[in-house]
Amino acid sequence: MAPLKRFTDRTTVPDRTGREKVGSEPAEPEPAEPAPAEPAPAGRAPGPRRAVPRTVWFAVALGVLAIAGALSARIVMAGFADLNPFRNGIVQQRTVDRSGPAVLKAVTELGDLQAASGYYEIVIDVERSVDHVPSVLSGRRVLFVAAGTVDAEVDLRSLGDGAVTVNEDRTSATLRLPRPRLSEPHLDVDRSYVYDEERGLVDRIGDTFSGTPDLQSSLYQLASRRLGEAAAANDDLSSHAESSARTVLQGLLRPLGFTDVTVTFTD
Repeated sequence: MAPLKRFTDRTTVPDRTGREKVGSEPAEPEPAEPAPAEPAPAGRAPGPRRAVPRTVWFAVALGVLAIAGALSARIVMAGFADLNPFRNGIVQQRTVDRSGPAVLKAVTELGDLQAASGYYEIVIDVERSVDHVPSVLSGRRVLFVAAGTVDAEVDLRSLGDGAVTVNEDRTSATLRLPRPRLSEPHLDVDRSYVYDEERGLVDRIGDTFSGTPDLQSSLYQLASRRLGEAAAANDDLSSHAESSARTVLQGLLRPLGFTDVTVTFTD
């Protein structure tokens, strides 16, 4: 048997030129050609991406800071509210009334028959201004809603001789009374209030240090005077008072046997 000689595996690989290349190493693969780029969609041209302006980021940052500040302030205020001893019941409040008893000083005999009462409402519009000075700087305007009553009364103390006549059978009576007179207005403080008030800068500063003690008093006086003027402007209240007084007196005398009761009013 012939001896074994060294055997070498030779492989021929054609190169790009078409000639064979002898070698034992495998041939390197050819690089793949790049795929053609896909065409851009019709109607939209490619362009660079737009950057967000700095003003937008600044506005967003301010909004975030504002929201965070509001939430922090609310949390802090809630914490202070929880620390309030009066709210939590740690410190109890109480009111002690040490007023003395009422003392009767005087008694006034009226002798009046309150025949009717009228309820009135009026809006008081008062404006105080300074000449040649804008109302923004100095001046005051108040809208005050006033409510109160005015009574119509018949004075029975001033009846003279002959004011009441009765026939012999005591079945007929005639009463001659003075006409009803209007009483002083009674302002209802529970229903009267300041609806609106406009003040200048100087008046606001002055009210802060000195207050306005005479404003409420002057408004009440003016409202009472206007209520009285409204009641005296017509005879409606007086007419109702005459009719009411006549009905009351007739109801008092008829049970006593007087079948015919006449009530007249004179000046």
